[in-house]
Amino acid sequence: MKRIAMRRAVMALLAAAVVPVVGAQGTNDPVRLGVMLPLTGPAALAGSSILEGIRFAADEANAKGGVNGRKVQLFVENDEGSSTKGVTAVRKLVESDKVVAISGTYVSAVALAASKVAREFKVPMVSAGSTSSNVTDANTSGDPWFFRAFPGSDEQAEQSARDIVKKLNAKKVALIQENSIYGSSLAEQMKKVIPQYGGQIVGVEAYNPDERDFYSVLTKIRTKQPDAIYIAGLMDAGAQIIKQSREAGLKAELVGSGSMMSDKLIELAGPASEGFAVSSMFEPSTPNKVGQAFTASWRQKMKKEPDVYSALGYDSMHLLIEAARRAPKVDGASMQSTLKGMKDVPLVQGPDGTVAKFDDKGSCSFKIGLAVVRNGKRQWLPFD
Repeated sequence: MKRIAMRRAVMALLAAAVVPVVGAQGTNDPVRLGVMLPLTGPAALAGSSILEGIRFAADEANAKGGVNGRKVQLFVENDEGSSTKGVTAVRKLVESDKVVAISGTYVSAVALAASKVAREFKVPMVSAGSTSSNVTDANTSGDPWFFRAFPGSDEQAEQSARDIVKKLNAKKVALIQENSIYGSSLAEQMKKVIPQYGGQIVGVEAYNPDERDFYSVLTKIRTKQPDAIYIAGLMDAGAQIIKQSREAGLKAELVGSGSMMSDKLIELAGPASEGFAVSSMFEPSTPNKVGQAFTASWRQKMKKEPDVYSALGYDSMHLLIEAARRAPKVDGASMQSTLKGMKDVPLVQGPDGTVAKFDDKGSCSFKIGLAVVRNGKRQWLPFD
């Protein structure tokens, strides 16, 4: 009986020796990476553009041999901008599609809910546009599973506040904020920082994400006679606020949050967008040499201009692919450990020389520029 048992044990060891380890370096299996974005709903315009950037990065990597000879395979889920659907999307990507990491998402409330589930599964996420600092703040310090390769809402709002007061010479500032994690976090930081630069908050109004009639809000704001109005929300609503503010006769400088740095907003708002200012992390006219190379490749392949959304998507996916190349083993834990230690991966966003260097909470910091729409095109003011 002992001899039979020993023979069975040897046979089991031999069988195990020839079973391929899924996801291990050196196999021919594709590197399975997940993507979750709002491809329908209020944030679909941004989500679709981000997806283009993500696919561009994957195609570029595969054309150069993939990840150490392994093809990058994307699995895409539409979270519709819904936290419930975002949680479902993460579970499907991990349990059914067997992804080792996820690029996404855009809506901060969805990112917050989804990242908690991803953390439980030990699968890292790299933001493809979620700005709210609440999401990275939810990470355990020193052990982040949600990463953002650009400044969060606190830093974005602080830099925007400085630009409003110092570059646009606006002293009286009104805020119009979306009722969301994203809008609230930006507005709260603005309230703190505008006075620090010598400005004054003269009014605050809020709206729901699905609203498109802003005349009553703008009428209230007009009575405050602001020099500038800061819009903390997503692009679709932002375009309507810009149009309706001009129709309502407001002469104040209009300034938008980072979600509005897109040619699509100019198209949606039309002539009313002239003079509109927006914090911008990327423009095709970037002084960033890596961003310039990305712009040239994008123009050649896509036959159009890149924008911040395509840049966000590209950086997010490029970082995941680079983490897979560097990780000792292509699995969630190794990918997360590799991302934590990254300090030298160049980004297409930000000033020249910008690299992804994550802090203990998984966020990055770099200078954000200010762009102003002139003659139907955003012009990036020099970095200071």
